[in-house]
Amino acid sequence: MTTAEEKMFQEARSAIETGNRARGKDLLTRLLKQNQENPDYWLWMSGVVDSVKERRYCLNQTLKFDPQNKLARRGLAMLGDMPVDESLVIPFEAQKRKWQLPPLGPVEKPAPKVPWVKVGLSIVGLVAVIILIVWAAQSNRLWLFRGRNMAAFGTAVPTPTYPASPTTTITPTPRIIEPTAPWNILENTYTPTPIYVFTPHPIVEAFSIAMRNYQKDDWLEAIKYFNQAIQSQKDAPDLYYHLGEAYLQAGELSNALIAYEEAININPEFAPGFYGRAKINLLREDSIDLAVEDLLTSVDLDPNYGEAYLALLQAYVKEGDIESAREYLEDVEVLLPNTPLLDLAKARIALSENEFNLAIDFTEKALEKDLTLLGAYKFLGEIFQASGNPKASLNPVIIYTRYNTSFDPEAEILLSTAYAANDNFEEAINLLDAILERDPAYYEGFTQRGVIYTAMEEYQKAFEDFARAFKLAPKSFKACITLSEANFPLKKPGNAYQQASECQKLAENDNELAHMYFVRAIALEELENDVAKRDWERMLELDPEAVLPEWKATAEFYLLQYYTATPTPSETPSPTSNTRTPLPTTRTPTNTQTIKPTKTATITATPTITPTQ
Repeated sequence: MTTAEEKMFQEARSAIETGNRARGKDLLTRLLKQNQENPDYWLWMSGVVDSVKERRYCLNQTLKFDPQNKLARRGLAMLGDMPVDESLVIPFEAQKRKWQLPPLGPVEKPAPKVPWVKVGLSIVGLVAVIILIVWAAQSNRLWLFRGRNMAAFGTAVPTPTYPASPTTTITPTPRIIEPTAPWNILENTYTPTPIYVFTPHPIVEAFSIAMRNYQKDDWLEAIKYFNQAIQSQKDAPDLYYHLGEAYLQAGELSNALIAYEEAININPEFAPGFYGRAKINLLREDSIDLAVEDLLTSVDLDPNYGEAYLALLQAYVKEGDIESAREYLEDVEVLLPNTPLLDLAKARIALSENEFNLAIDFTEKALEKDLTLLGAYKFLGEIFQASGNPKASLNPVIIYTRYNTSFDPEAEILLSTAYAANDNFEEAINLLDAILERDPAYYEGFTQRGVIYTAMEEYQKAFEDFARAFKLAPKSFKACITLSEANFPLKKPGNAYQQASECQKLAENDNELAHMYFVRAIALEELENDVAKRDWERMLELDPEAVLPEWKATAEFYLLQYYTATPTPSETPSPTSNTRTPLPTTRTPTNTQTIKPTKTATITATPTITPTQ
């Protein structure tokens, strides 16, 4: 019995065979949404997509699920992605079949023997015909040339567009827009900024070849031919700029920096050179100030350089300087009104101000403009987890990790948090195991696995992971305080107190200091030590915005017991036991974005270590 899926595939093939590519493309898109592991769907889709990049992607997907598919291998060979296999070259007479994909490239045939006598006679005849036509045209004797304008043959056929799939609603207000076509989620690569100043180059052929490879994302070939062009014209800053862009994409940052700086040396007023150098420094955590300086120079030299304004906006957002970032919002809106990166920058500003719904709205606008903007999916997951809704982060983070080709441990942490929030602890642990096997020095991986083990009530394993994390990062407040908290489920409040005291010198702001006082005071309360009163009071003396509401409520509850003979727990909720196993989280919706501390476990009157005053 033929299934609905099989009928749809038959209809798709029939549409393609009869020349209705748009219909075939639409049907194949639907089929791939249902089943992305069918190599036949990918193979047929490769014949109806509109670009070489899309075709290459579809053919690679075909081989992913059918490694021996001859048609896919032949197609990739024709595109230059695979070595030519003579066994895959199909003779012309054997190519006639019921279905026919558009040709993937020419099939080279052996050159036939040339009958030189016939060729000579043909050339003489051709020359005679050309002379006759020219004479007739000049004398207006042939009707073909009377009152007629020569026009370009062929009419461009507009590329069909396809609507996005129905919007998915996720709490609190997410509307995850999933791609509807396989080419909508290609590898998310940075597209170099097109240079806006072109100078004439004597070595035109090398420059043209370089630009063709540049546009095809073939960075190594582009580098080779840009270098050739530079040998003939060493005073052209735009050549060095393009060379720098190609090096940047190839991952050769040092060479990219050299190329950008050479462009600046040739012409100190060449704005793209400063912009290129800034991009290198933006990739280095300790060079943001240098990047900002170059970007400011770039926009001074060219007040209409939209990409530089956008980079400035992104740099200030990254540094948390929201006030400065807002100064460039209008410039980017005027110069680059349609870029999704502007919406994403607005989303980051909104998140920094804990405007979670607004951040979600801006991120969704970015995805509406560009579904392949993978960073937006990751950021959407960050928003949900920061807003206290890690369950909702699962879908967008899965999309990001599925299509991101580079190792991104931060995204893996987000995904493990999302799995744990959805009670899939096994998947979360397996994911973290893989991360730590790849990078045994990644301390945040141990911290995250410890959090999940805590949620699973495997407290000894959790403690061991927290201890490893602190050993790897002894200057990290986060690693220090989580190790302190790990002692509570093991009924070791004395150890918790001592560890929290070590964290005091690592605290860099009032939020971290408040966290330390909170954990230490809880430890003292479990030790039935009145010194806890001092830590509660010190915590409440800090900036009120740095003290989480639950910390404040807990402190007031305990202090009430010190100041009254008969405390009234009903006025302030008493901290309860067994509340120290929260679902893992990587961000907290606080201004300082620190991990939200949790209240401790059962009080014990038997300390393992007696704290000092």
